[in-house]
Amino acid sequence: DFEEVRQYQDGDDVRLVDWRLTAKVGKVYTKVFNEEHERNIYFLLDLRSGMKFATKQAFKSVICAHIMGMLAWYFWQKSDKIGGIVLGEKEITEFKPSRLRKKVMSFFNCVSDNTKQESVDETQNKNSLTDACLKLRHSCRNGNIIFVISDFCDVDADSLKCFASLARTNEVIFINVYDVVESRCPVPNVYVVSDGHEHFVLDTRQQQVQDTYVHHFFKRLLILRDFTLKYHIKYIPVSSDMNYYQVVAKMMRKQIWR
Repeated sequence: DFEEVRQYQDGDDVRLVDWRLTAKVGKVYTKVFNEEHERNIYFLLDLRSGMKFATKQAFKSVICAHIMGMLAWYFWQKSDKIGGIVLGEKEITEFKPSRLRKKVMSFFNCVSDNTKQESVDETQNKNSLTDACLKLRHSCRNGNIIFVISDFCDVDADSLKCFASLARTNEVIFINVYDVVESRCPVPNVYVVSDGHEHFVLDTRQQQVQDTYVHHFFKRLLILRDFTLKYHIKYIPVSSDMNYYQVVAKMMRKQIWR
């Protein structure tokens, strides 16, 4: 279905250029169409305890929820079905794709509940990114759009193998949400760091500590970038010091999904 005519952007299909309007105004314009069939839009949201951390703007879990909310309403208004997986500390909750507002709101309520800070039972078996991906792969058929929103802190060979399987028959988009202090070592000083149970001292006055700290983050970043390039997965980094509303708006404007 024809939607609008807008100025040409990098990546637009040349076959859709409106040559009559282009010749008239002297600038290249292209026609934009909406897909006629409804699609299933899946979200895999990582809302475990590690996402409830922030030094800027908001918890990573809150940023994750906001991004999911904006994208979900965007697709819902285009008559697509919304569903997915909420990866929480205590359980993995699945929502089948639906157009019903009541079902979508149940998904949102679960996301909201899981963004809240909660005590963690260290004796409990922890859910992993691989667990959530396997559950999604079991439910997800071909031809869907899948957004994976996480800090990817525990990404490993098993989770990457599962994502590669999904990417062969679906459009997969990684949104890597991280806090700015994860990518940049804190200013040289002695810090007491805690996960709520154990404490240790981080001395960033030592150059070796600074180098190791930064290397740890960029090693994971490089693994994700290499993997997404290999399997044609879109990769969107979102730092806590960024205006992530603008990031999502840009994704919508460019329609980075096929």
